[in-house]
Amino acid sequence: MSVVAQAQEWTATLHSHKLKVHGKLTFPTPGYKVHLKKQEPQGINPVILLLDKTVVPPTGKEPDHVVTVSVHFEEHTTVHYTEVQILPDGPTIKVTHAHSA
Repeated sequence: MSVVAQAQEWTATLHSHKLKVHGKLTFPTPGYKVHLKKQEPQGINPVILLLDKTVVPPTGKEPDHVVTVSVHFEEHTTVHYTEVQILPDGPTIKVTHAHSA
């Protein structure tokens, strides 16, 4: 049985050569772990970062109550990304470029 996580509140910000991607996923029970990893190889468009999302289900019996899990990815980069695509099932996030004051 596969559990579908509900995604919410994704952001991607590039500031001083550091890209930060944050998101939240909601699951029907506690115990889920979520990891984001840079896909290798990347796609044909160098300004769209592809991240693979891996969901690890709980190993034991968990209570039935909805939980929200935070997901993070950070990378130092010289690429001026315009979008981040979370694979396999989205979303595609526009990158906000923060500027130093």
